[in-house]
Parts: sequence; structure tokens; C-alpha cells
Amino acid sequence: MLYKFKYNKINNNLKLIIVILLFYIFPLSATEYPFSNDKADAQIALNTVKRITFWTWEEDVTQLLQDYDNIDDSKVNAEYVLKELNMHRWGQKITDFLDMATLLLSFQLEEYQNSVQLEFDQAKSTLNNLRYNINQLVLSIHPNFNLNHHTLANEYKGSNIKIAVFDLFDPLLLAKQIAHYPNANIQPIQNFGDPVQLNHGNSVIDIILSIAPHATIIPISAESNHYHQAMAYLESRSDIHIINMSRAFSAVDNRLDPQFSQQLSHILSRTIVTKSLGNTGTDLDENVTPLRQSLGLDATGNLFSYDLALIKEFLPTINTNTDHLLLAINLDSFAQQIALSATIPGDNALATSRSLSTPADAVYTWSTGNFESGSSFAAPQLAAISALLWQAYLEHHPQQALDVPSKVTQAIKINTRPSELGSLNTGLGLVDADKALEYVLGR
Repeated sequence: MLYKFKYNKINNNLKLIIVILLFYIFPLSATEYPFSNDKADAQIALNTVKRITFWTWEEDVTQLLQDYDNIDDSKVNAEYVLKELNMHRWGQKITDFLDMATLLLSFQLEEYQNSVQLEFDQAKSTLNNLRYNINQLVLSIHPNFNLNHHTLANEYKGSNIKIAVFDLFDPLLLAKQIAHYPNANIQPIQNFGDPVQLNHGNSVIDIILSIAPHATIIPISAESNHYHQAMAYLESRSDIHIINMSRAFSAVDNRLDPQFSQQLSHILSRTIVTKSLGNTGTDLDENVTPLRQSLGLDATGNLFSYDLALIKEFLPTINTNTDHLLLAINLDSFAQQIALSATIPGDNALATSRSLSTPADAVYTWSTGNFESGSSFAAPQLAAISALLWQAYLEHHPQQALDVPSKVTQAIKINTRPSELGSLNTGLGLVDADKALEYVLGR
């Protein structure tokens, strides 16, 4: 994703609008809460929060509580919970509501805030208890990553593999992650300019370390007009093995930034880059996906859809001898269909030949305490699998370090599980990490 605004450069009215939107769209850091199953308490807490914040419009939590009351306990399984109830999205709805309520309360007079703060915090805690319980139920029956990586993950942990995460971060949450992941090495964040602080990149780190728990993470964050400095830094770090990029490519006058393009091409000559393809509900030519067409839906209207044109413009410039770019497509939780919001390669051979599919429509992350969805959370799965394969190849072929990027990307691309959805939807197919491991080891 590419965020082009900066808080201290906009007027107060616009600033307020953007802050409200950000708090509504992006969750705050999660905290662990004790169990509570009293749905009546949750309804009382919801009414309390709305009363205190003078909430007068519809919200999702009321319907959620009604649906929660009507759950058929005899049918609780992955298909029912994820497909029929969409329960993996409930926790985020509660988080969105509480974030907006917290923001609304902050607009009130300080005296009023002080008088209701205790009651407000208690009500929030009750609703967060419910959110925690809901997510624990989903986790108990969730199919988890569908990467066929059992053997790979058992034998390798990503030790001594450096992964740069080019994203946006909450620095306070990053400090908590350092303590939460004692086997990993999360290095200090490298900021270029004054980038917006969001926890998107923290969730990406969670996904990587859930698959490659001993990897070294290098957080990179850049303001849009400081992209070149960030890319120059990445060019200078010859010790970085993999870069995960959920940020959009850089543009100048709505065209691919030539300096950025040159920098990325140089990086790709020795580094694997995993890039999210997008969440537009279209292919790279902006045609609505067959899935959405069948449901009578248009494109998602994603704010960052212009990245499609930049990706499409960059692909023909790649040197085929140093083709270490992997594009990520997000599937549903069961890997049976593309995600409803997924961007697909479509009739673009250059995209198809480097696109891989992973389930990323309901990925639990420690940072948010909720389930995240989108190709931004498919790409780090590719990055983590690449790290494990890189470690495997280095340990078995220590004298052939220069061959690793090509060997690993080739292993991942050649050894996939074909999808019945076809290459236009899923590119090369589903990741098959254990089969890729056999290829890397020459078995």
C-alpha cells in the first residue's frame, strides 16, 4: 500500500476526516483479554459505549450479537463458521467500532471524558472479551496455512535469513513484537522521511514469523516522496535475502517511476522480492474477476488500484536471467476459490508466470488480535517459505550461495499444486513448499 498524505501538512478539517477514516479502517494494537461468555453483558456494554459517545447511527455489532445468539452449536465446524457465518470478520467489526468510539469520546470536553472514562473502559473491556472469545472459536477450527509446508517447517526455521519488510509500522507495537518473538531477530525500524504509523507491517511480520520463527526481520518504512532513499538503502544491503513489499510501486505522473524501476531491477538481480498483487477484484487489465461477475459485483473500488498499471508496466522490464519477483494472489481460507477481493493475473503471461496463490482471506495476526484479509497477507507467506527454502539450500550447498535466489524462486514456481480455477485466476497455482524442498535438496 502507498499512503501519500502526511498529517502535519494538511489543514485541521481534512486532518480530522483522515484520522476518523484511519481509525475506522485500521485497528489499534491488540491486548489479550480474559474469557467472558455473557452475551447479555456484551449488549449492555454496547449500549453503554453508544450512550457515552452519543452514537446515533447504525453499527455492525448489534447484528453481530444477534447472530452470535443464533449460532447452531451442533453445526460448529470450519465450513459453517468461516463460510456461512463469516465469523473471522466479527472481531474486526468489534475493533472498528471500539476504535471509532474511542475517537469520538476524545472529541468531547475533557471534564466529560474524565467523568465517564471508567464506565467507558469497562464497557470496552467487556466487548473485547467477546471479541477474544469469538476469535478463539474461529482459531479452534481454522484450516490454517495451506502451503503444504509440514516437513519444511519442521526441519527449518529461517535461521540467519534476513527479510526486509517494506511497509508501515506502529513502533510501539514493534517493541512488543520484539519481546513476543524471542527466537526471531527484529531489527530497529529504518524510517525514510516521516511515514504514517500504522500496524499493517506489524501484521506482516506476524505472518512471516509464524512460518519462519527464527528469521531476521528488517522493518523499512518510507514516506512516498522518500521512496528512492528507501530503495537505495535496500540496494546497499547486500546481506538481505528477501524483501516483502506490500507497498505500491512508486509513480511519477501516474506512470512507473523510472528511478524506482531501475532500483528494483537491481535489487531483483540478487534478492527475492515478494509483492502483493492487489485487492481490486479485477485482473491487471482492470477487468472484473469471473467470480465477482458471477455474483453481479463490480470492482472493489480499492484506493490503490493504480498499482495495477505500475506492476503491468514493470513486468516487461525484468531481466529473465534474474527473475526473482514473486507475486501473491489471495485465496479463500480453504484454497478452493480466489478471495472475493483478489486481483488476478488475467490474460497477462508475464504476471501469470510469477504469480502464486495462498489462502489469505482470514489470517490471524498477533498484532491486531484479529483475522486479516488481502494479498498483503499472502505475500509474507511467500516470503517466509522462501526464507525456509533459502536456509535449506545454503545448509546443503554452502559453496553455492550466489545460486540461491534463482534456485529458490525456481523451486517455488515449478513445484506448485495446480488449481481447477486455472492460471488466469491463480497464476502458477497453489504453493507446495514440501515439494519445493525436495527440488532444492535435489531429491
